[in-house]
Amino acid sequence: MKNLRLQYKTMTKTLVVVSALLAMSCSDDYLDVKPEGQATTGSGYFQGENVEQAVVASYSHLLDYSQHSFSFSGIFSIASDDADKGSSPGDTGADKAKLDNFTHEPTDVSVGGIWGANYRGVATANTGIDIVNEPANNLAESSIAEYQAEFKFFRAYHYFTLVKVFGGVPIITEETDPNDQEALLVRDSSEDVYNFIVEDLTEASENLPQTPAQTGRVTRGTAKTLLAKVQMYQGNWEEVLELTNEVIASGQYALHPNYEELWRIQNENTVESIFEVQGSSSENLGINNLAEHHGVRGQWGWGFDVPSQSLVDAYDAAGDDIRRDATIIFRGEEMYDNDLYESDPNISAVVSEDAPNPYYSEKMYFGPLAANALDKNLILLRYADVLLMNAEANNELGNSSAALASLNEVRSRVDLSAITTTSQSELRQTIWKERRLEFGMEFDRYFDVIRQGRGQQIFGPLGFQSGKNEVFPIPQDQISLSGGLLKQNPGY
Repeated sequence: MKNLRLQYKTMTKTLVVVSALLAMSCSDDYLDVKPEGQATTGSGYFQGENVEQAVVASYSHLLDYSQHSFSFSGIFSIASDDADKGSSPGDTGADKAKLDNFTHEPTDVSVGGIWGANYRGVATANTGIDIVNEPANNLAESSIAEYQAEFKFFRAYHYFTLVKVFGGVPIITEETDPNDQEALLVRDSSEDVYNFIVEDLTEASENLPQTPAQTGRVTRGTAKTLLAKVQMYQGNWEEVLELTNEVIASGQYALHPNYEELWRIQNENTVESIFEVQGSSSENLGINNLAEHHGVRGQWGWGFDVPSQSLVDAYDAAGDDIRRDATIIFRGEEMYDNDLYESDPNISAVVSEDAPNPYYSEKMYFGPLAANALDKNLILLRYADVLLMNAEANNELGNSSAALASLNEVRSRVDLSAITTTSQSELRQTIWKERRLEFGMEFDRYFDVIRQGRGQQIFGPLGFQSGKNEVFPIPQDQISLSGGLLKQNPGY
């Protein structure tokens, strides 16, 4: 089978067919979209086709514009204290300025984008599950189990995104009766959604291969890591500890020795990478725009989702120069790849002193040659997260020495001194701070703070309202199209 990345382009047509099947538009106008719950039923378009096409369709969907691009960075980053809208004062980026100050509404394109993209991902996974169960495909039982595990990983990933952003949402599976309108359109509880995710990921972790069939494919370790994160969001610390211990003991992953090199295109899929979206130079795939949205405005991109002064101050207060410099581009900075272009006087990797914003995201940097942005990967899970989840679980369970071992392994990579406190409350705060510094501008901060119960404390000065902004609004068009069966989140 061809390299997974090369197949992304060939599967674009597959996604178009899936989108047509779902009667959905991929633009930011969702007013004509049928309720996603109803649209995902009746799949089976690929019956009799090569099963691998359906598999690659799920991977290709990760490149969708709304899945991991402008809507994604708006909700997962700009809304947090790690980032500001950026760009220029007159360019609001549709609703990105509203996300920056917590004035977002149910009619905004970002909430519609995240909702629609993830339900399309659910539909694609459900279609794949239907395909592998078709007798006409003549698959061996072991192959059926492995394919189902791969699709269920993706279904779980999309539902984890949905439950973090919206709270309880409709659970749609391949068994859903399309005539049961109430079941299709009524929201399930957050608890039920989490239970569904755990069930899918548990099966995935039992049936996925230990090593990937090819670069970019999910494995047993990928499923266990995501499952550990899902359990962490529910405060199930014994499960988090067991899962992270298993991932650590597998010996498959390690910290890449140089933190600053992790996000450089030449260092993709390192030993630290557990789940990485494979960038593709195929035209019109959304992940391309993710890098360009973050690029220095007026030079390499649009300049949205820029590091905040609060994040800069957090690095400075911790004396964390290595992670600060790997995360943040400063005005006037000469970038690491300048030597690649200095033979051409028309190309410069030096950030202008007149850049509209003082800071930009270096983890999304792709250089002055715009074509480089097309191939940039997006790291969603990496081994440092396993270690810090392990540290947090150990601390919550009273195992301070084990917590310190995992925490200090992460800190030693960036030349920071070892933490020695054994006070559970102090160590908890230290681990939370470490997560911010380790994962700055990696789209984790907002929901980390929410699951820690610190929304009002951390985001209050930005406009956050407790009891409302822990989740985002259900898209108004979906509520209207459901005839009111879908209920809005409080406060919206």
